[in-house]
Amino acid sequence: MRASLISKTLSHDDYKIGWICALPLEMAAAQALLDEIHEDLPVQPNDYNAYTLGAIGKHNIVIACLPSGDCGSTFTTVSMHLMSSFRSIQFGLVVGIGGGVPREKEDIRRGDIVVSKPTGTHGGVIQYNFGKALSGGGFQRTGMLNRPPQIFLTALSKLQTHHLMGRKLFLDFLSEMEQLSSFTRPRRSDQLYLSGYDHVGSKSTNCDACDAINTVVRPPRDCQDPVVHYGTIVFVNQANDSWLRDRLGSELDAYCVESGEAGFMNNFPCVIIRGIGDYADSHKTTDWQGYAAAAAAAYAKELLLASVTHVEQTQPVPKPLPGSEAATMAQVKEPLQITVSPEAIAAPAPAASFTYDELSGVYLGTIRGSEIIPRLIRNPDHWRNEIGALIAQLVEIHPEWWIERTEEAARVMNEFFARCRLTYRVNVYPRLSERPIYHGSNREYLSILFDHNLGWQTKSDPNIGLNIGILNIWSMLEFLDRQSL
Repeated sequence: MRASLISKTLSHDDYKIGWICALPLEMAAAQALLDEIHEDLPVQPNDYNAYTLGAIGKHNIVIACLPSGDCGSTFTTVSMHLMSSFRSIQFGLVVGIGGGVPREKEDIRRGDIVVSKPTGTHGGVIQYNFGKALSGGGFQRTGMLNRPPQIFLTALSKLQTHHLMGRKLFLDFLSEMEQLSSFTRPRRSDQLYLSGYDHVGSKSTNCDACDAINTVVRPPRDCQDPVVHYGTIVFVNQANDSWLRDRLGSELDAYCVESGEAGFMNNFPCVIIRGIGDYADSHKTTDWQGYAAAAAAAYAKELLLASVTHVEQTQPVPKPLPGSEAATMAQVKEPLQITVSPEAIAAPAPAASFTYDELSGVYLGTIRGSEIIPRLIRNPDHWRNEIGALIAQLVEIHPEWWIERTEEAARVMNEFFARCRLTYRVNVYPRLSERPIYHGSNREYLSILFDHNLGWQTKSDPNIGLNIGILNIWSMLEFLDRQSL
C-alpha cells in the first residue's frame, strides 16, 4: 500500500518499539500500515520469531509474529526473543484479533476495537489463571500484571479527546486498508447467539446451519464505523465458551477475552489493542478476522503518531534475569543467556544523610524489584517526574512527611495511597549498616543496591526486599538528587 522499501539498513539499536502479533494475518495488517519497510537484520541464533522492520512516522518499528504452526510459542517467548535481538526496544504494542464480551451498555460488536485500560485495582489486563475460584462460584485474583507505559496512557487520553471531537485518523487508515480484499468489511451480518447455544457443525467455517431464532436481537447502528472501547482484557486458556465469557464480563468487568497468557506484561511494557472478530463462544468463524485485524492495526498506528514526542526520552526495557519468573513462564526450549554485569551500572551514589532507623520502604505492587532497580540505577531521569509528582501530592496532605519518618507518617501515606487507589505500600525499616550475604538470582542487584546506599533491613530475610519489590523512597530520592525535584 503506502509503504515504500528503504534500501538502507538500519542498526538494531535504531528500533525502539516492538509490535507483537499472534497470526500472519495480524502481521500483514501491521505491515500494510507501515510508512516505510526496511531491510532485514540478523537476529540471535535461538530467535525464531518472524520479523518485519519498518517505520510509522518518526518511529522505527519491529513487527514480530509467533512462528507459524508453533503451538508452544507464547507472547512471553516472542517478547523475550524480540528484546534479545533488538536490545533498544523501549515499549511495545500487542495488536490483533480478540473475542468481544457482550455488554448491555457498551454494545461491543464485531469490527469494534478494545484497548486495555487500567483501573484502580489492575493494569487493564487480567490473567484468569492468576487467581482462584471461590467456594461460592466467584473469582478472586491472586496475582497482578503491570500497567501500560505512561507514554501510552498519555497518548490514549489524547486520542480519546480527538475522537470525541470527531478527529479519527484510524478510520482513514482503515478505509485505505479496505482496498485490500483481505481486510474488507464483511457483507455477512454480525450475529450474536444466545449464551449456551452451541455452534452447529463442528467443522463449519460459518454459521449457516445455526438457527437464527437463537440470535440476540440488537438494534442496527446508525454508522458502520468501528467503535473504540477502553476497558479490561482477560486472558484465558481457551476463548470459546460463552458461559465463561459472560462470567468474566460480570465478575471482572471484561470487555474482551483473549486466548493465552499475559505474564509477558510484567517484562514487556505494552498496551494491548484488539479488533473484535468474534464473541469468544463456539461460533468462531473467520469472516470478520481480516477486518478486525485491520481495525486494531489502524488504531495502533494512530496511537503511535499521538505519542511521537516522548519516545526518545524513554529508556530500553530492562532484560529479565535468568531464572526470573518471566523466563520460567516463557518455557523457552533453549533459555536466553541474558545477564547484567555490575560494571554496566553507574558508580555508587554518595551516602544519604538520613539516619538508618528513620528510613521507610515503598512496596510497589505492580512492578517487580528485579525490573525497577536496574532502571532506577542506570537511568535516574526515568523516575524523577513520576516520583516528583507523587511527592507534590504528598506534601499537600502531609507537609511534614519529610521530617516525620515514623509509623504515623507511614499510616498517613498509606491512607493517601488507598484513597488514590495506588498500589504503593509504606513500611518503616532501618537501613542496612553491614553488607549481608545475598543469595539467589537477584543477589547481583541486591549487592549493587547496597553499594548505592539503597539497602534496607526487613524483619526477616534481607533477600526478601528485592523479591517482593520493597524500595526505600527516601534513599531513592537521595540517589535521584532531592534538590532537582
